[in-house]
Amino acid sequence: MQRKVNWCTPHAKGNDTNAENNVSRKLESNYFSLHSPMTQALIPLSLYIHVPFCMAKCTYCDFYSIVGREHSIPAYLKSLLHEIELKQQELDLSKYYIDTIFFGGGTPNLLAPHQLEELMRALLRICNLGEEMEIGMEINPGEASLENLKAYKGLGINRISIGMQSFQSKLLTFMSRIHTVDKCFSTFDDVRTAGFNNVSADLIFAVPGQTREEWVADLERLVTMQPEHISTYSLTVEEGTALHRWVDAGHVKMLEETVDTGMYDWGRDFLEKSGYPNYEVSNHAKPGFECRHNLNYWTGVEYLGFGPAAHSYFGNNRTWNLRNLDTYMEGIKVTGSGATDSEIITPSMARNEMILTRLRLTRGLNLEEFSKIHNENLLHTKNNMLKKWADKIVISDSHLKIARTGWALTDEISSDLMSLPS
Repeated sequence: MQRKVNWCTPHAKGNDTNAENNVSRKLESNYFSLHSPMTQALIPLSLYIHVPFCMAKCTYCDFYSIVGREHSIPAYLKSLLHEIELKQQELDLSKYYIDTIFFGGGTPNLLAPHQLEELMRALLRICNLGEEMEIGMEINPGEASLENLKAYKGLGINRISIGMQSFQSKLLTFMSRIHTVDKCFSTFDDVRTAGFNNVSADLIFAVPGQTREEWVADLERLVTMQPEHISTYSLTVEEGTALHRWVDAGHVKMLEETVDTGMYDWGRDFLEKSGYPNYEVSNHAKPGFECRHNLNYWTGVEYLGFGPAAHSYFGNNRTWNLRNLDTYMEGIKVTGSGATDSEIITPSMARNEMILTRLRLTRGLNLEEFSKIHNENLLHTKNNMLKKWADKIVISDSHLKIARTGWALTDEISSDLMSLPS
C-alpha cells in the first residue's frame, strides 16, 4: 500500500518550549525548510503512544492503566523519548512516511501541553512526514481545560476522541466514570471552541440496568451535537476487570444477548439514517471523517507503538511492550528496550488476520487483493462455508462483505473462513 507524499527530511528544532506556540507553523518553517516539489512513492506508517495514567479505573477497562501515579509522568516521558530515539536508530524508515499518530491510554490529557510538545517533536523526527497527517488524541470529559485544548490544537493535533460513554448518570456511576453528564456537553463545546473540526464521541451500550429507551435517548442526544465520528461499543466482560469479578461473583447480571443485539441493530440503523454511515462494526462517520488511524490497523498498514503495553507491527514482525510502567521504564534504562516478546507473522497468520480485519469493514474483503497476496481463490477454497453463510454475506465488485442479516455473526463467519482449506 503506497501513497504519494512530499519527500522531506526532519531537522533539528529550536529550544522554544512555549506550549502556546503553533507547532504546525514551526513544522512549516523547520521541517519543510528543504521542501522539494519532487514527490516519492513512500509507505505509510502509523504511530501509537500509550499513556497509562488515569484518574480512576473504569469497571470494564482491560487496557493497561494505573491510578495515582501522575508523579511518574516525567520519568515515563523520559523513557518514552528514549524508546522513540532507539527505535528510530534501529529501523530503516527511509522509505516510510508518517500517516497517522494516535495518543491513547489511559488518559493522554493528563500530559501537560509542554510534555506533549516534547513528545511531538521526537515523533516527527522518526521519518518523512505525510502531507496531511491525522494526529488524534483521546480525552475524558471534564479533564481537559479549554486552554489546554487550544494548546493541543497548536501542537498539530487535529482529531479529538471524547470518551463520553453515556448520558445517564446512573450508568456513568456503574462504569466508574468520574465525569458528569454535563461535562460531556461542556467538554464537547470547549473542543469546538478550541477549533477542532474532526471530533469523535464514544458511547457504550448493553450496560447492566440500561434500558432500550435510555440507549435511544443517548444516541438521539449525541446526534444533535453533530460530532464527525461516533463509536458505539457493546459492554463486554474482560478477564481481570472489576466487571468480571462482579459478574463472576453473581453480583451483576449482563443483559441478554438478544437485548444486546437489538440495541446494536437499532443503533446502527439510526446512525446511518442520521448521516453517519457505518464503515466498521463499531464505528460510524460522516463521509470523509472515518478514523484513518484505525483503518490503517484494519487494512494491514505497519505501525510502531511506544509506551507500556504498546504493540508494534513492522517488517512482518509483531512485538509488544511490557504491561507494567515500572518494568517498562527499567527495561528501557537497562536494555534499551521495553519489549517483552515478539512473533513472526507466518503466511497463515497473515491470511487469517486479513480475513478477520477486512470483514469488520463494511467495504469487506477485496478478493482480488487477497488472491494476489495469498495465492488463494477464496471462492473456491471456502466454497462450502460460503454456501453455509449464503444469506449472511454479499459478494459484489470483487468484494466479500457481511450482509445486514449477518452483522451480529461477523466473528462466526470470519472464523469459518479463516479455517485453512483442506
